[in-house]
Amino acid sequence: MRALPALLLLAAAARADLVQQVQRAFRAEGPAERLVGLEQAGAAAGGADEKERNRAAAEVEKALKGEDVPLVRKAACDLLLRLRTGRSLDRLVVAALDPSEEVRAHVQAIVKDHADPVLHDTIVRALREDASWRMRAAMVDLLLAGARARARGPLLDALSDEHPAVVARAAEALYRLTGQPLGTDREKWAAWFAKEAPPQKEGERRTTAEDRKVTLHGGPVRGICPALYTIPVVEKRVIFVVDMSSSMHKASRSEHFQELKRALFSLPSDVEFNILCFDQRRFFFTEAKSLVAATTDAKAAAERWVNDLPAGEKTDVNGAVMTGLAMLNKALEDDPDAKAELFLLTDGRETAATTAKSAVERQFEKLPEGRCRVHVIALGRAGTPALKTLADRSQGRYVEAPAR
Repeated sequence: MRALPALLLLAAAARADLVQQVQRAFRAEGPAERLVGLEQAGAAAGGADEKERNRAAAEVEKALKGEDVPLVRKAACDLLLRLRTGRSLDRLVVAALDPSEEVRAHVQAIVKDHADPVLHDTIVRALREDASWRMRAAMVDLLLAGARARARGPLLDALSDEHPAVVARAAEALYRLTGQPLGTDREKWAAWFAKEAPPQKEGERRTTAEDRKVTLHGGPVRGICPALYTIPVVEKRVIFVVDMSSSMHKASRSEHFQELKRALFSLPSDVEFNILCFDQRRFFFTEAKSLVAATTDAKAAAERWVNDLPAGEKTDVNGAVMTGLAMLNKALEDDPDAKAELFLLTDGRETAATTAKSAVERQFEKLPEGRCRVHVIALGRAGTPALKTLADRSQGRYVEAPAR
């Protein structure tokens, strides 16, 4: 009996030592030593009470702010999983936004490999409550990584999210899980799931585990139908050419850029895009003028880029259109079967440069026939016949949007 108090004292000492082990691990000079220290802390986590594990999680969270080695941050994620408290799992799912793709992939692997209902509940809570749309979109990606039946309800709820990027990610996740091209229509998805997986009746025993893995559907995303104003985006390669000149009033520019961002946010991730904004100057979202996939990171970067554009000056519509057409041609070079489209948003007013319309025509004639379209949105100004001709010749759309 005298041995029992001694064992209790040893257990208490082990619990109290957990925070110190985490601190020592992150203070170690080399990454290899930090990895060993974190593994030792993980081994000791099981003997600590919840209060001590929460304190250890707080130490991990604090230390990660200064840790720049992805391998160590991955080990820290493993430790957070082993601590298994509300605080540790909250911090673990935040790592889905880690600057390192390696760490983000590791978090997804953790979700994929661990059918942990507490971790699942942590992801769902962040999806429903976090203020950041990027965080909510990342939680959709974690639910997709887990590919489990219990993700369906939260993904259906995410179709009602206030941010179009989260809605698009949820619709894509549902498509990847099921292969059904039902887009962003929550009612259609709910009806389909009710038919395919009817709710359990009282007293009925399930024959399939609710946590079972779901086979992911491959291939391009179907059913998601983004649009810029009233013009749908249907091709997988898209270029936006957007007027930012001073002839557009501040309120008009803000409203029209909001429309642009809504269209960008709504793109599925297998669409590639670029943006050219112009006055008499030209600003490219990607300096290489090449297209980028519409991932969550790319959408967030595009949002920041648009928000940071300078005040507009005079307009050079013809020069911008000619540059956009050259980008469109380049977007088709590497795939003889690809199609692309260009969206031009402009108020069509004064042209600072004197680029000849014939030069625009020559650039247009370089485009492969039948593989690209030019859509024109005239912002608050009726009658831009040259641009309408460009849309008509490419079988694109021409619409007039009201001034704001």
